[in-house]
Amino acid sequence: MPRSDSSNRAAMIEPLGEEPWVKLATGEELAGWQHEDEVAYNQANRQMEKYRFFVKAFDYIKDNRLRGDYHEFGCHRVRTFRMALTEARRHALDRMNFFAYDSFEGLPNTTSNPAHDVWKSAGALTTSEEDFLRIIRAHGIYADRVKTVKGFYSESLTRDLQHKMLDQHDRIALVNIDCDLYESAVPVFTFIEPLLQEGSLIYIDDLFVGYRGTPARGVARAFLEFQQRSRFKFVQHMQIGWWGRSYIAYIDSGSLSGVL
Repeated sequence: MPRSDSSNRAAMIEPLGEEPWVKLATGEELAGWQHEDEVAYNQANRQMEKYRFFVKAFDYIKDNRLRGDYHEFGCHRVRTFRMALTEARRHALDRMNFFAYDSFEGLPNTTSNPAHDVWKSAGALTTSEEDFLRIIRAHGIYADRVKTVKGFYSESLTRDLQHKMLDQHDRIALVNIDCDLYESAVPVFTFIEPLLQEGSLIYIDDLFVGYRGTPARGVARAFLEFQQRSRFKFVQHMQIGWWGRSYIAYIDSGSLSGVL
């Protein structure tokens, strides 16, 4: 267990009336700081940043009268999925369906050599389908509207499933792409292309994670490649922490110029 009480809180930046003008933890307060404290501190900060995004994202969806469903690729620990359910309920989006795509067996084998050792381990970051659904039921929001799609994306994201989505469900309002690896992201972007609509919000969780921030590798590379072949253009919407961004899909008639 973490020794420092401060590790159980996200960083609350408080002003001071003197140098250094913001309150900083002192050596005495961090005397017992260990790796477990660092993990808890980082997770608290990161999950708060993500939840702030979901609060604003669902406000965007409701205010723009954007009818559509929520899709999440990579559902480990059900954190962001529960955030989506909660904010959908706050905005009375009772028609929205919620799709959870995951192997429920952890990460696949990778050849893209990510910097994170854990991402190199097949089977890492596993939440079983049974545990996922148990957590959803305990959360108690729109549980009957949650649907799981089990399997590695190269096998589960089929044309038949794509056509079924188009025939039976609304287009995407918000898609959360949290699949870590380049190999996983490529079939995801291919799958969602026909499900997008003008105004669809794409949240890419690990845009600057796992490959030392380079856009030439990882999920960032997959997104850049997708943009080259997609019929949609994408404008940056929000920065989520240091690791992620969201984008709004739109159709460019060819008459627009400039950068927002």
